[in-house]
Amino acid sequence: MGYRRTPEEVAAVQATLADVEFVGGESLSVDFLTRPEIVREILPAELDPGVEPRVTVQVSRWRSSCVGDFAASAVYVSASHAGVPGDYVLTMFMDDDVPLLFGRDLYGEPKKIGTSTLWRNDGHMSGVLDRHGARLVQIEADLGPDRGPTEVLGRNFNVKYELEPDGAGLAGPPTLMMAEFDQRTTVVRKGPATLRMAGTVHDPLDDLEVLELRDAVYVETGMKATCVPLGPMDAEAFLPLALGRCDHWPALGTARLPG
Repeated sequence: MGYRRTPEEVAAVQATLADVEFVGGESLSVDFLTRPEIVREILPAELDPGVEPRVTVQVSRWRSSCVGDFAASAVYVSASHAGVPGDYVLTMFMDDDVPLLFGRDLYGEPKKIGTSTLWRNDGHMSGVLDRHGARLVQIEADLGPDRGPTEVLGRNFNVKYELEPDGAGLAGPPTLMMAEFDQRTTVVRKGPATLRMAGTVHDPLDDLEVLELRDAVYVETGMKATCVPLGPMDAEAFLPLALGRCDHWPALGTARLPG
């Protein structure tokens, strides 16, 4: 293996990326309704809000066919494009750089490094997300009996883009992406939950006002993933959202040159 892949290695990479699977998944998620104006503010102009102003918070762990084993957390916002429903990925956190680079570079997922943990104690389940000393998410759920296997097609909207080095704008138009996940779920358990979200200048999850909290859902699942570009977006309109996906660099200065 070298810095210039051989034709055989290129073919192996292409075959791997053409048949992506995430397996052995355990996911604890909870939905809540927020104010419609919040949803409109955090969605790109090219996406319409979903039928209801729903936000989903998820903590999970996975095995995979391409990025090793990893734990993750994510926040999704109900949305649609050209009448096709799905979820816009507002923010994501991986525990390792390999799944981070895969999702960010290939699918346009807004990933950062964070520590996601799931605990299960009989029918009680906890899911937490920690980043830079802040507990950003804590889900506590009392789960009912298994409701049996099911199959579902999940759909996410993401954005691929590049910032100009001086932050003055985007280097060309961003691309709206659509990822689909053909899920085969073996265990489904639901139950009442509590959700606590904290915010920092880098991860302002506390901006998401919770109006109505719904039951938590725990699943054990596996899925095949595919992703396609949907088309170009307005670069100027997306710039504030692109910068909102990054850590707030003005808050991270530690020194300047003298004088």
